[in-house]
Amino acid sequence: MAGFPDERTGVELLTAYARSGASLLEIGAPATDPWLDGPTIAAAHRQAGPGHGMDVTVATVQQVTAVTSTPVITMSYWATVLAYGPQRTIRDLAAGGAAGCFVPDVPPESVAAWTAEAARAGISAPLLAGRESSSAELTATCRAATGFLYAPAAAGQRTGCSAELDLEGLASFVASLRRAAPATPVLAGIGVSTPALAASIVRRTDVAGVVVGTPLLRALAEGGLRGAAVLVEQFAAALTRPGSPASAPSHGRAAPGPGPDGFSPGGHPGCRGTR
Repeated sequence: MAGFPDERTGVELLTAYARSGASLLEIGAPATDPWLDGPTIAAAHRQAGPGHGMDVTVATVQQVTAVTSTPVITMSYWATVLAYGPQRTIRDLAAGGAAGCFVPDVPPESVAAWTAEAARAGISAPLLAGRESSSAELTATCRAATGFLYAPAAAGQRTGCSAELDLEGLASFVASLRRAAPATPVLAGIGVSTPALAASIVRRTDVAGVVVGTPLLRALAEGGLRGAAVLVEQFAAALTRPGSPASAPSHGRAAPGPGPDGFSPGGHPGCRGTR
């Protein structure tokens, strides 16, 4: 999260995640209504101060990309993008070194213009593939998304949920996304609570990696920066053990596991800041 717990410490956290094995860093833009996020990340939004929104996010992107080669994307709600201006958002993030901007709630009527603007700027526009979406909606999302598709591991939940995952259901859902967009990697997030679970998801479904956020914030609260960095290392190690897919190049948050195509330059497992 940009500006969490303050701007300087947030940059230190993200760079520590990169050193600990994250192949993709996700920097969240503070928001007033983070509807996809559970209580842990929602509290981080409040502490970061949503009034600073995209300004602090762009500044954080600039600082992080200046000191690490690990790809950086941002995660922003559409209201924050609108407040800053969609074209300005894309332009400033691209100039700051971001590889993409994931917006989970781009209105259907704005998707084409949003993804086209991102393409012109040379960055990706990942989209959320909702588990409750209709077949037609999913097809449209799969065709429009660039960079990767974000697939909720837990259906009908917010980030940070601890309910048992239906891995067979997730595997079936991911397979449907891969059929619709075979060239677009899929990342799974929401409910990826432990390294062991992350390894099971990558092993049993056709995802390119997992997104982790809430576990990192909890580790930060309990063990400081070192505690959060160690957890990233554990996620990374779990996804590179024998039997797990190789973490070769083909979300703050971190994305452990094989990174999505075009984002993982070094073969680190993808570990997006935990949700």
